[in-house]
Amino acid sequence: MIRLACATLSVEGFDYKDFAATFEMLPAAGFKYVEFDLWDAATMLPSTERDLLERCGRASLLPAAVYGHGFGAESDFDIAKDVAHKVRLMEIARDLGCSRIVATGCKRGEGGGLERAIRILEKLVPAAEDLDMLICLENHAGSNLETVEDYARICDAIPSARVGICLDTGHFDASDVDMDQLIDKLGGRVLHIHVKENRGRGRVDFTRFGEGTTDNHHLIERMVQLGYSGYITVELSPQKDRPTSVADLRKAHEMFAGFQRET
Repeated sequence: MIRLACATLSVEGFDYKDFAATFEMLPAAGFKYVEFDLWDAATMLPSTERDLLERCGRASLLPAAVYGHGFGAESDFDIAKDVAHKVRLMEIARDLGCSRIVATGCKRGEGGGLERAIRILEKLVPAAEDLDMLICLENHAGSNLETVEDYARICDAIPSARVGICLDTGHFDASDVDMDQLIDKLGGRVLHIHVKENRGRGRVDFTRFGEGTTDNHHLIERMVQLGYSGYITVELSPQKDRPTSVADLRKAHEMFAGFQRET
């Protein structure tokens, strides 16, 4: 199974409290699946879950995943807070009818580094098993989750199939990471894919699809060859001088819809 989703970030930017544009624009562009970015405290409430489910029903959208704050804890005491946050994310995902949560790491060297992220993940595995969830760790340029070596450390420390990689193509490009090398070494641990367009390896310069240099199709084809099953989520990073349009979303949908597999 491979299904195409779109992240609310693509249309809401970082103003994610209402999701009005999401429910209007995603169906108009042809999307059936949505990944909700739940970064505001209000989006963690049971009333928000009920509201999102009702609006998804009206818009004929199905939740694919939920995205929350990054993994990290400045102190041992803060580990408990982050564990509680991620468990709540998993509960929301369950209630919305999906089975994936997504989060990245703190800025490189902050939040206790990769060591504390691993300690948090160790504590989350039993909850992921109880709730039938996948924990998808997204790479970000300049974060504790960025390189092949970062993911190798996590995969070695956390062998559970419940924990794996959210491969963000644009961010890996921005970090100058060889994604073929990542797939060669850790392709079996990729649980989720974000497609993003970056302009030029080794720098953060996100743009519209077709205007950058990220070889998204090659990378998806490689994952398909490995038997990838899951979602491909479109992420159009916000550009203040150029809001995302339905035409932008429709173009992205047309570019990647051919990868969908129902079985």
